[in-house]
Amino acid sequence: MTFRQHIYKAWEVDIYGNFDQFSKREKENRMSAEDIEFGKFKKDVDSLLVSMCGLTSDDLTDANWRDYFQSELSPVDAILCAADDAWYDEPDLQEVIWDQVERGKI
Repeated sequence: MTFRQHIYKAWEVDIYGNFDQFSKREKENRMSAEDIEFGKFKKDVDSLLVSMCGLTSDDLTDANWRDYFQSELSPVDAILCAADDAWYDEPDLQEVIWDQVERGKI
C-alpha cells in the first residue's frame, strides 16, 4: 500500500509544499505600504553597511532608522546621520564610513 500526499484543490496554495512562500505573502499582506517601503530602505542600508564595514544595522548600536526613513533621507545619508548620532563613541567605525563616502565608493 502506498500513500500519497493530499493536496487541497480548493485552496490557492499547497500548504505543505509552499508554506514559506505562503507565510511570507501573508505577512506582506498584513503590513502597510509604509512598512514595506521601510523594509526596502533597511535592506538598502544593510547592503551599504556590509560593503562599507562588513556589518549590518542589526550588528551595530541602534540608530533611529525609522526617523531617517520618514525624513526621506537616502540610505547613504541615513548611514552618515547614524554615524554622527548613534555611533559617536565608535571613532574607528565613523572613520571607515566617512572614508568610503569621501572616496566615492558609495
